[in-house]
Amino acid sequence: MAEFRVIFVANDYDATVGFFTEVMGLEVERSFGEIFRGTILPAAAGRIEVIEDGGGWDTPGVSGVSVSWEITDADAEHARLVSAGATIVRPPELQPWGHKSFEVAGPDGLRIILFEVVTAG
Repeated sequence: MAEFRVIFVANDYDATVGFFTEVMGLEVERSFGEIFRGTILPAAAGRIEVIEDGGGWDTPGVSGVSVSWEITDADAEHARLVSAGATIVRPPELQPWGHKSFEVAGPDGLRIILFEVVTAG
């Protein structure tokens, strides 16, 4: 397998792309709109692909799924996201397995967990 991609069918496409670019700080790799609108955003070792709802996708939402990625400095990223207007669901805290993590509310109920490895576990 060459790549891991999360496909996010957005209820509000523009707001969702704005969240991932303006709040989370991701860069747009490419956008398309031939049949429906979509945007591809590299995120760590994978990609998040935002697809406009109503574009012919019959993809129901999945409850209990979160997106998580590793960062280098949880406190600095938390401060940056608060300044960018992110809604923090759970503040930074040290986990028993050696991560310092926090959680951000994403579009359409998506939970985003960001973590820093602080001790080898």
